[in-house]
Amino acid sequence: MLLSFIPAWLACFIWYGASSRQTFLKKALPKPVSSITVLVLLSLMLVILLQHLPTVSALITGFSLVCCFLPLVTLISAYKKYYLHLSSALIFLLALSSPFISWLGLNFGSYS
Repeated sequence: MLLSFIPAWLACFIWYGASSRQTFLKKALPKPVSSITVLVLLSLMLVILLQHLPTVSALITGFSLVCCFLPLVTLISAYKKYYLHLSSALIFLLALSSPFISWLGLNFGSYS
């Protein structure tokens, strides 16, 4: 389920990058391409969430992710680029390591 963080984070980053007021990129991303990419990434996020949660819960969780990540990207990008790179790396590592950690717990965990 944490794998849904990656498309949500990328969608929020692209959404922010398409803004004319963004300060992270030298030039804003093109709006039509960005809009299509954001829709595809948010759809992917919902597909991942729907595999693990009931429909209403998946929609609420997806909406919450976007509502949390978009202001986070906006606030972090106001500082050095290093912080946005670091936060992106942390989110990707957390999301990519969660299935492996779950697998380790299921296969090698001690259940008495």
